[in-house]
Amino acid sequence: MTNALSNASDDLYRSANIQRQTFCLARSPEELCQAFRLVFQSYLQAGLAIEKPSGMRLTPHHLLPTSEVLLAKVGNTVTTTLSMFGDGYLGLPMDSMYSVETRRLRDEGLRLAEIGCLADRRDSQIRFLKTFAQLGRLLAQVARSRETDGFVVATHPKHARLYKRILGFRQIGDLSDCPYANGNPAVALVLKFEEHEGTPLHDLYFGDPIPQDELAPYRWEPDTRKFFKQILDRDNKISSLSGIQGYYNWAVLTNTLTPS
Repeated sequence: MTNALSNASDDLYRSANIQRQTFCLARSPEELCQAFRLVFQSYLQAGLAIEKPSGMRLTPHHLLPTSEVLLAKVGNTVTTTLSMFGDGYLGLPMDSMYSVETRRLRDEGLRLAEIGCLADRRDSQIRFLKTFAQLGRLLAQVARSRETDGFVVATHPKHARLYKRILGFRQIGDLSDCPYANGNPAVALVLKFEEHEGTPLHDLYFGDPIPQDELAPYRWEPDTRKFFKQILDRDNKISSLSGIQGYYNWAVLTNTLTPS
């Protein structure tokens, strides 16, 4: 069923005054709030979350300086978001499910980041697929500028097709029930930049360099971090959702996208 978020966003696309979609890192508390609300609404619609006072979905990993939120926007409205969790103080979110696989990758000397909290508010499959590819370009160049060697992700098998066919991921983990997504199945995927050297996919990622100032990290002000920590703490006290404390990296779209 089409929700209000989808209707509002598609109205923007039909507007003659707002046509151009932009891709960027979230650089303000307002953009972060939009992103976290979009993820929550997507999870709620998919049956992977329950109502919370904040109407946001964020995680302890988001509070770390090794994590960043990427956006696609039309005007000032966030239409798509995903998060990149660097391998830092809390490790990677999917360590809780695929610790053997992530340890093996680290033993290869790889510096990893995990993709999570993917959400899109529109009904158009074509628009989303184009957005996903462009957001992947920004994601790859942000990661490379942080000296990251590649990505891991754990996601529903249907969504795994997107990562494999559009962004070049491959599967590394067996099918598993995700205890933090109402028992829905998950698979683990990896993308190593070195495996795509000299390929069209590598050119898609890195052939058109993004200006360095657009790749610069957004450092949260202390008040911003305090604000979101208070939201996280309050929601955790009120909600019994174990997923808030454990596994955060479940990619959800507002409709089922399974490209052939």
